[in-house]
Amino acid sequence: MKKEDYTAIIESILFVSQKPVTIGKLREVLGLSADTILDLITELQKHYAARGINVELTKKGYAFVPNEKYKTYYRKFVKVKKVTFSRQALETIAILLKSDSTKARIDRLRGVNSTRILNELIKQGFVQKVIKNGVVHYSVTDKLMGYLPEEAKETLTKKRLF
Repeated sequence: MKKEDYTAIIESILFVSQKPVTIGKLREVLGLSADTILDLITELQKHYAARGINVELTKKGYAFVPNEKYKTYYRKFVKVKKVTFSRQALETIAILLKSDSTKARIDRLRGVNSTRILNELIKQGFVQKVIKNGVVHYSVTDKLMGYLPEEAKETLTKKRLF
């Protein structure tokens, strides 16, 4: 099979997949080495670089994502729902935006048990559990960051909180 055929296969898999696709899954399907698949994905990324969608590596694998340049129009089209958070959720998110934290630290900073609010934020996809050195830490997800205004993201980045 030609290189172009493999690139087209990866493109079609990314297109139909509802979730990001890992290199491992592509290796399993195509029977190619990880390096070869990375080369093919790089070709796809170059192909889509100046278009309305891009191929990007997310935390869970490769996926088609809207081009940042056209995000304003994309958001108007999909009419992103305005998300409002309770005071408890905002307290928890503020702690996690500063740095990943354990539940004990979150509880100590908030002064109350945070189990319920953490579980709710996890259920909504705004917070995730991450195990570091055998200890469960909580961190914000890309989904939450997508709801923050650009100015907030810039501020967080400048202060090295994100």
